Parts: sequence; structure tokens; C-alpha cells
Amino acid sequence: MFLDEDHEANEAAELTKQTLVDTQQRMGMMLDLMPMGFLIHTRQGIIFGNQEAARLLQVPQEEVVGKHFLDFLTTHAGEAAKQIEEAFHGRISVEPTEAEVRTATGQARTIKLIAGALPWEGNPVVQLLLQDITDLKAIQDRLHLLAVTDELTGAFNRRHAFTTGHRLFNTQEAASNNVALAVLDVDHFKRVNDTYGHSAGDAALKMLAQTVQEIISAHASRDMTFARVGGEEFMVLFPAMAPKAVFETCEQIRSEIERGPVLSAAGTFQITVSIGVALRRETDASFDGLYSSADKALYEAKASGRNRVCLDESGPLPHKGLTRF
Repeated sequence: MFLDEDHEANEAAELTKQTLVDTQQRMGMMLDLMPMGFLIHTRQGIIFGNQEAARLLQVPQEEVVGKHFLDFLTTHAGEAAKQIEEAFHGRISVEPTEAEVRTATGQARTIKLIAGALPWEGNPVVQLLLQDITDLKAIQDRLHLLAVTDELTGAFNRRHAFTTGHRLFNTQEAASNNVALAVLDVDHFKRVNDTYGHSAGDAALKMLAQTVQEIISAHASRDMTFARVGGEEFMVLFPAMAPKAVFETCEQIRSEIERGPVLSAAGTFQITVSIGVALRRETDASFDGLYSSADKALYEAKASGRNRVCLDESGPLPHKGLTRF
């Protein structure tokens, strides 16, 4: 019985080998001219790879054979394995798998994988089509970045900030965590433009943004959202930070901006900011309500002398000893 099984296995392997030889002889040139990577794969490993697949994997074409495609993947290997297994059963996934390939030279490339069965005699085999989408993904990422950021300052733009805020309010996690919002505005910004010119005003906004981003990046909790929401108005969304830490961070932002010089072609000068802070209350039904509370606190900061942090009067105090302005 075992001899019969071994004989059948050997015959199947021989059929697979002969089919591969025939394919290489008849179609080898055409497969090598394909603009996509093409692999013929058994359950054990690769038995054929065209030139584009070898280029993509950064492995000499003759050395592709014998390796397993999944060994090249650094991300989404599970999804790729599932798609390949479905191909062995004659099924084609509706959505191709996007994964990252780490080449032999250490370079990362992003590929799109499409797997399908090949109707061969002998051992079951599948064909894997590999499309290099690294450059396309880089363009998509760049376009996404342009869509969500402010061109002048590099901060997120208003649309992205409000989308993030509304999404946060709709999560169960946000309901149980500390959520706070700070709205900051450059004091007497019109005076800066009138005195030094609009290019100097731009330099001031860039300095402000750089200062805030450095403070956020150095913070232990880096999940804050910093955005430019108006001409000289910015916001910082704190999705999960203790009230005391929120206020201390805002005070650090105010202090650092006050000390930082603005360098421009028209001269060196300094700016200050007023900051309004609102802490989410149980009665807050939406992000718009939280923003309105922070905006009122900002108005109070400006009305009471500017260059200060003011807490929303209707919200709870962050800790004992903290006073409102």
C-alpha cells in the first residue's frame, strides 16, 4: 500500500516537473517580459519565478526557486497565507492583499498580491501575481498628508481636527476617559502683520506650530491632535490626559511661545498667545459643544489681559489650588 502511495506521489511530482519544463520552454520569454512579478508555487515552495519577481524580491532568478513566498513578507503574512490557501482550493479572494516585502538588501517594498489556481496535472500549484505599488502608496500617502495638514505650518487642518474630535466623541472609550480641548490664539496678530509684514506673520505662525509640536512630541502621551483651525487660531485635543497635566501642558506652550523669538526678514520680535481650555463634562453631547466651551474660555483669557491660560468656567477644576482667570 505504501509503495503504491509513494509511486503515485512520484508520478505526480514528475508530472508537475514536466509541466513546468513545458511552461518554461513555451512561455518563459513571455513570462519574463511581464511587468508584474509572477511566481508558480506549490505548498512547499516556489518552483518558478519570472525576472520581475526576482527584481522585486532582490534575489537572483535562479535562487527564487525553493524559497517560500511568505518568508519574504514582513506584514500581513496571515492574510497572504489565507489568500494562497484559498487559491489552492480554487477560490480567488475578492480583495487582493497588500503587504510589505523585505528584500535581501534590506529594502522595503509594498506589493499587491493576487493568487489563483493553475489547472495542472500532478501536485496542486497556484500562480502568484505581484504588483509593486511602493511608489503608488508613497503618492497616496503624500496626497493624504496634503489633504489633512495645513500647508504653512504643517499642523493638521480644521477638517481633520474636527473629524478626529467628532470620532472621539462617538467612541465608548472617550466617554470613560479624560477628554480636554485647548484653543489658542495669537495676541494682537494684526499688529504683527501691520508692523512687520505678512511674511513675518507667517514666520510667527510657523514658530508657534513648531513650538507646540516639539512639546507634544516630547510628551509621554503623544496621541494629542494639534491643528490650525483659523488664521491665527489653533487647537490641541487631549483624548486621554489628566486635567492637571492638560493645564500644565498648556501653560508650558504659553510660556515657551512667549520666550521664543520670531526670526524674520523684517526683524526679530516676540509673540504671545491666549489659551482657552475646556474639560469634557457628562452633559457634553458633541465635540462642537466642547469646542464652544474652549472658545468661551479663550475669549475670557483675552478679555482678562491676554497671554494666559483660562479654564472654562462651567467645567470642573483640574486640581485643588488651581484658579480661573
